[in-house]
Amino acid sequence: MPKIFRRFTADDPRLFMGIGIREQGRIRVDGSRRGTIFFGPYIALHPGRYEATVKFDSSVMPQGSARLDASADTGRMVLAVQTLSAEQLQEQNMSASVVFSCSDLMRRAEIRLHCDSEFVGAVQSVELSGEVTPVRNGEGFTISELPSVNVQDRLSHGRNLHDGYQRGLALSPAIPEFAEKIREDLDFQEALEMARGRTIVSENNLANIFMLIKLYIPRLPFGHIVEFGSFKGGSAIFMAILAQRFLPNVRVLSFDTFSGMPPTDKSVDLHNAGDFRGVDLPELRKYTENLGLRNLHFIQGMFEKSALPAVKELGTIALCHIDCDIRSAIQSAYDSTRPYMVPGGYWVFDDPLQPTCLGAIEAVEDLLIRRDGLNAEQVWPHLVFREPLPA
Repeated sequence: MPKIFRRFTADDPRLFMGIGIREQGRIRVDGSRRGTIFFGPYIALHPGRYEATVKFDSSVMPQGSARLDASADTGRMVLAVQTLSAEQLQEQNMSASVVFSCSDLMRRAEIRLHCDSEFVGAVQSVELSGEVTPVRNGEGFTISELPSVNVQDRLSHGRNLHDGYQRGLALSPAIPEFAEKIREDLDFQEALEMARGRTIVSENNLANIFMLIKLYIPRLPFGHIVEFGSFKGGSAIFMAILAQRFLPNVRVLSFDTFSGMPPTDKSVDLHNAGDFRGVDLPELRKYTENLGLRNLHFIQGMFEKSALPAVKELGTIALCHIDCDIRSAIQSAYDSTRPYMVPGGYWVFDDPLQPTCLGAIEAVEDLLIRRDGLNAEQVWPHLVFREPLPA
């Protein structure tokens, strides 16, 4: 059965404070109050058997007793409870564990540590490991569940409009039953939970990327995934989690200045230099390390300098996610990736159809459509173009 491992350090913002005091590298409680020391991280768990282990700082001598539990649905469903004492902590190498299982998808799962007023200790990390039970239907959402469309399933101008119609209609508010099936897929749920709070990409757009990675890219020649415009890294994390599941050995590179937009061209761009700044890149890298995403790499710098050497080293690309609002950024992203795109590979543009991004749509019009003669395969919920497939 598939195994998972997640590690959340004491300074991870997904662990929330009750009476605990967050210090450098630990969450400490001094025995003066009764209550919940910490709770979190609010993630989705597949059906399976799990063990949560809380590790304590050995430099702080434990005292008193506490209670460790695992719960879901924001604490409404308690899955297991384990009491612990200072003596037990010392006997167990300053760690305490609780074992639990679930037969259905658990949303907003959390680990909580509650203490009596005499408890003293300092938590360094929470580790979650387990074995996932295979999904009952075997595959989750499949291509056979996409809506039927009355368009020929064939190539036209290097792309397949049948595919584009199916994905777009699956996310259309006019037939919500298809979008609901996608959102119930366990792999989609897990990737979305890990990206929550770190992305401004809409859930519909992420659902379309999910379909591409799970259902379509595995049909293509081998290629990696690149993203331009990472911001807080949520969509890159989303793609990397799915790539680990469906695209073995595929790397995900995510490019950004991580200090805001560069100077913009005020003849076409509404956005200004410095927009989307304020990203803590060291924290982002530590977060992805704790998730175990060894296939994900964030590359800092101006696209004009950083993209081409990194993409050249990858060799081939199957998906390029461009989440940029200005013309110059889209031109750099597209021109640096096109020579390495596999036949049928996808460019996904999040922003050119937004009212604040006319510079972005101008880049698409001038470069992809007029210069290179490409035609869109999909326009909802965002623009999707393809490297032409051979007849």
